[in-house]
Amino acid sequence: MTTPALADEIWVTNEKDDTVSVIDIETLEVVRTIETGERPRGITFSKDYSRLYICASDSDTVQVMDPETGEILYELPSGEDPEQFVLHPNDRHLYIANEDDAITTVVDTETREVIAQINVGIEPEGMAVSPDGKIAITTSETTNMAHWIDT
Repeated sequence: MTTPALADEIWVTNEKDDTVSVIDIETLEVVRTIETGERPRGITFSKDYSRLYICASDSDTVQVMDPETGEILYELPSGEDPEQFVLHPNDRHLYIANEDDAITTVVDTETREVIAQINVGIEPEGMAVSPDGKIAITTSETTNMAHWIDT
């Protein structure tokens, strides 16, 4: 039997004021607000929760934050207008939906380099990866398509 994950915070991007808010789930109050790049959208943690990845859409970058300090440690290349992304189960590759370019960008979080750019439908926004890491999926809202990517 597995134990369910426990969490005492919710992290939310605020695209209108370029911040991330941390909400205490017991009180449902904002306990911290942290400045980010322009128009933050997607957000995810590394497996060990030591890094927070943030799509700063209007800054055309993925920011990497230390969640303890709120400091932006560095930025990763992303392509134009990164909307959403998914971190591969290997905790190393980010698959990023770039809405303005109609591509999925794959970034190696260790080398901080783009390793692939894959053409997908117009206005890609949603991203997912299979639990075994073999398939990534990009959904495109204007073309109403899902693109299955062999990772």
